[in-house]
Amino acid sequence: MLVIDDHPVVIDGVRQLLANEPDLTLVGEAMTGADGVELAKSLAPDVVILDLKLGDNFAPHLCRSLTDVSSHSRILIHTAFDDREPLRACLNAGAVGVVLKDGSNLVDALRKVLAGELFVDPSLVEDPHTRAVSLGKNGGFYESLTLREYEVLCVMALGLTSKEIATELHLAENTVRSYIQSLLTKLHARNRIEALATARQLRLL
Repeated sequence: MLVIDDHPVVIDGVRQLLANEPDLTLVGEAMTGADGVELAKSLAPDVVILDLKLGDNFAPHLCRSLTDVSSHSRILIHTAFDDREPLRACLNAGAVGVVLKDGSNLVDALRKVLAGELFVDPSLVEDPHTRAVSLGKNGGFYESLTLREYEVLCVMALGLTSKEIATELHLAENTVRSYIQSLLTKLHARNRIEALATARQLRLL
């Protein structure tokens, strides 16, 4: 197992929890997305326990990077909140599970994803399977963002221009402008500032 989290207390908690599980071995720890990707590349862990909110790194983008460097690693999102759009984007980007940070279901989640199953923390919904399907496809909480729209939103939140976003996501600048216009429409915003404010109110960022 590789854990990527920017809170030392969380890493320490995962370390202590897995110390009692002889069949689950923690092979690496990272506090940044870049370090986590490098460790995943060198260690090729069976499971990556990835913090949903990791500083200026966004989990859906990291899911893709982790999959690129270690295709067999299964990604389990570790979160303190039910942030629906980011979670849906992570599952669309390759994550196979979502577990809350209270620690009560982490061991079960790890065993489930190791067995090839999709895991969504039971605390999030009454019916985890139904929630997993809705998160992984078209969430019905409002007009859902596409994965690309969400990625553009995340990079836009860093203050990048359309040209810089295009470079970061390997897209044409006109394509980025189209995504931004779609974001403004879906978030009922007149400009980027309003769109980001609304996104934060909705806990998309």
